[in-house]
Amino acid sequence: MGNWTVNATPRTVAARVEKRKLDWTKLEQHLREIGTLHASIFRLVRDLTPALVLTAYWFFKHPDLMFQGPAWWYIPRVSVLELGMLGGITLVSRVVTGRRRGPDDELLHHEMAVSILAAFLCALAVYPCLLAKLDWASALQVDLGFFFATCILSLLVLGITCFIGWISIDTIIPKREVLIIGSGRGGQAAFEEMVDSPVYNVVGVLDDSFVGTGAMRDRYLGGLELLDTLLKENPVSVVYCSLPVKSMYEPIQQVIAVCEQFGVEVRHSSHLFQTKIATLDRHAGTNYSILRMVRDDYTRYAKRAFDILGSGALLLLSLPILIAAGIAIKLTSEGPIFFSQDRYGYHRRRFRMYKLRSMVMNAEVLQAQLESQNELGGPVFKIKEDPRVTKVGAFLRRTSIDELPQLWNVLIGDMSLVGPRPLAVRDVLKIEDSAQLRRFSVLPGITCIWQMSGRNNTDFENWIRQDLQYIDSWSLMLDLKILIGTIPAVLWGKGAM
Repeated sequence: MGNWTVNATPRTVAARVEKRKLDWTKLEQHLREIGTLHASIFRLVRDLTPALVLTAYWFFKHPDLMFQGPAWWYIPRVSVLELGMLGGITLVSRVVTGRRRGPDDELLHHEMAVSILAAFLCALAVYPCLLAKLDWASALQVDLGFFFATCILSLLVLGITCFIGWISIDTIIPKREVLIIGSGRGGQAAFEEMVDSPVYNVVGVLDDSFVGTGAMRDRYLGGLELLDTLLKENPVSVVYCSLPVKSMYEPIQQVIAVCEQFGVEVRHSSHLFQTKIATLDRHAGTNYSILRMVRDDYTRYAKRAFDILGSGALLLLSLPILIAAGIAIKLTSEGPIFFSQDRYGYHRRRFRMYKLRSMVMNAEVLQAQLESQNELGGPVFKIKEDPRVTKVGAFLRRTSIDELPQLWNVLIGDMSLVGPRPLAVRDVLKIEDSAQLRRFSVLPGITCIWQMSGRNNTDFENWIRQDLQYIDSWSLMLDLKILIGTIPAVLWGKGAM
């Protein structure tokens, strides 16, 4: 039971090859999970496609219909008619593609169908307007061209979006580790759906009275009392609770309470009642309710985009500083330029964090002899006058230059520019309060609120409180404020150890 890794039944080479083939069902599940076809940018481009096609036609084919002068770059003279056409077909496209889907609709088939229907209705709406400027034959020719071009562009947008989702399976977006609670019919259905999913990795099943299938038996870990321990010691992104609500209300409440402590997402089947006529109105095609402990919407993509652009630019700008610091480290002390260490990151996954070496080579060995001098309190180890720090290292720490290699961790997705600082394995193992582990429900960062308030001039309890405050009140604007507020703290060396 102490070994978390549970190996599935070995697959043959043929089965592995078959699994690599494009499975439309799995692609739909993946697209639905990551929200690609529900993202604001996709919806915006899809709804504006008819207007983009018509505008492009006016620009390059018939500039005289909309613009003053013989060329498209002349100052436009747009009449109320053109504005009405663009606004009308955009509204039609939005209404048609924005219809709510029933529970049995297939995602990709629905998107293709509504795209073609929107193009057809927009063509009907445009034709009477074209008659005001062209004869009926020319207007019909333009309208048919508009219809086919809109269909092609709409399907192309859908195809590009699906391609992005397809290449992200097991590459750009990693699988989410799922722990299933309950082995009854609900648990078995969830297991069958997730066990070979491109989105999830089923790491185990918990149930006080196991009644699952043979395949579930291979991943059965024990009773519900193990949930706290498993979440504390292993990376878990989602807990799927399939326990029956009527007879297991209190255990479900306990599962939710434990997951809230750790900041782990909880899902429960939406099919709470047996019905003969009524059907479940599912949002985005899901058949479960979701309890999220952190904000999860389109802004996470904006945050990741900002991380990539920011870390990439800062790495290039700081390259001369890194080279100079590396030379100084090599000239003044023995050992490598960079220091790397395992840290706990998102959902307590371990990753390798990089820094410029600011201590002697055997610093981690010497730490055991200095434990009694810890000044920070709690599980984290900090000493103001640390004898292991070299002279060059003291300067690098005071100016935070030693943290610059972590921009690489941000670039590859292990960290963010802003977030709770990643803790060493030694520190995490000393945390006794499970509620403090909720800080791992977001990506760790190079800087956070406590950096602005004096960096290491705080105790561990206050440090955790500020991390949780950041998680609960996160926004893009808060990240920007923290980044700006960190600059004077770094320049003045406030609270550095």
